Amino acid sequence: MKKIKLLIVDDVKLIRVELKAMLANYPDIDIIGEANNGLKAKEMITELKPDALFLDICLPKLTGFELLDGMDSDIEVVFISSYDKYMPEAQKYNATEFLMKPIKTEQLDKAVRKLIYNISEKNQYLKEKESMI
Repeated sequence: MKKIKLLIVDDVKLIRVELKAMLANYPDIDIIGEANNGLKAKEMITELKPDALFLDICLPKLTGFELLDGMDSDIEVVFISSYDKYMPEAQKYNATEFLMKPIKTEQLDKAVRKLIYNISEKNQYLKEKESMI
């Protein structure tokens, strides 16, 4: 399987730095960029075409939910938030996982395993679909 192209979106630099350090332990993950607000994330998604997002919900300029509402692409999303009150709404977006800050290693491991599984299943489905054409 090819590496998963991941974009980290959080307005807190320390969170992005810690998350990048934690994700460095996963050889299947390629962090292709980071954004500190929703508008920058939207531009980067269009330009870099990531497979997945680690996405904060409370962002300046566009919230994580507003960002997803304006997208057509089928990107896997792992929400990261300090507030569990957003969990019910996050479920509407069919997120891979919802991680509470501060992110614990066990939570991250579970989220990355689900991310890898979902993307490999999606890729397998697309290959089978192509072979039928």
